[in-house]
Amino acid sequence: MDKRQSVTVKAARLVQKLPIGILRGVEWPFLLSTSVKKDSTPAIFVFALPRSGSTVTYQSICHGLSVNYLSNFWNLFYQLPLIGGWLSSKLATRHESDFTSQHGFVSGLGGPAEGLAFWSWWLGSGLSEEQKHVINPERIEKRASYLRQVLTYLGKQNAPFVSAYLGHSLVPDRVDMLFPGSILIRLHREPVANALSILKSLRQSNSNWFSIKPKECNGAEKGAEHFAVASQVYWLNKRLEEAKCSSRMLLISYEALCEDPRKEIGRIVEKCAKQGINVKYKFTLPSKFNCKKADLINNKDAIKIKEELDKLEAQYGELRKLFT
Repeated sequence: MDKRQSVTVKAARLVQKLPIGILRGVEWPFLLSTSVKKDSTPAIFVFALPRSGSTVTYQSICHGLSVNYLSNFWNLFYQLPLIGGWLSSKLATRHESDFTSQHGFVSGLGGPAEGLAFWSWWLGSGLSEEQKHVINPERIEKRASYLRQVLTYLGKQNAPFVSAYLGHSLVPDRVDMLFPGSILIRLHREPVANALSILKSLRQSNSNWFSIKPKECNGAEKGAEHFAVASQVYWLNKRLEEAKCSSRMLLISYEALCEDPRKEIGRIVEKCAKQGINVKYKFTLPSKFNCKKADLINNKDAIKIKEELDKLEAQYGELRKLFT
């Protein structure tokens, strides 16, 4: 059964539609004494492609480190970020991950959330660049300013906020601009294996597109499925490569994370320390995760995807070889 269609999830979506934002005035007194440093947002943002290992990476951070993160509970009360975040932080201290998910959905109130409702509201960041309702940039700045205050207030105990929302890969420079001094992490998975996993999800859902859609891919779903998934992986990687903030990103290999999660999460801790954020360890991580690689000899789908990626690179430029 698709857990996203459960009665609990449907009820939660109804709660999200309630106009509880009118209660935001209750949060103001707590934020009045909060001093926000201009270039130091206590936050960690993970930029990743769909089916690139973002969920297990997010779970590893939330399980292994004492951090505040966007839980399902917090996403439920996205209109009240301080109240929702404060209550969510109580769940975060006790949350232990079982490292299971369903296409990015982690069950339970304390489970790390993708945050579509949260980030669509606060940053105008959806999963497509064809959004019908575009938020005015001034309003986005105003909302981001409020959210920076909230994250600073919640981060007073050296517990930075963590998000691994896929939609941020469409707007990495916007995230960097609105949350200056935050920790930026780019998760990378070998492109053919990444596209192959997206293809599998497409077939399981009987759909012609899965998750994030950059504008360069408009109409790609009308072509062959191998071309569609190759285009999605190519252009999203290009978007992250060409972002102005790319040089600030800590590169994490999905394959390396699966091979040694503790080592890779340790690299994140070291990165935080260099930027003055003291992150404490929480629960012990598994020694290894399973990692599916692309078989370019026997797997016909992998071979076709590789051919499409090669064509895209020949026409628009090669993707950077980040890991050997």
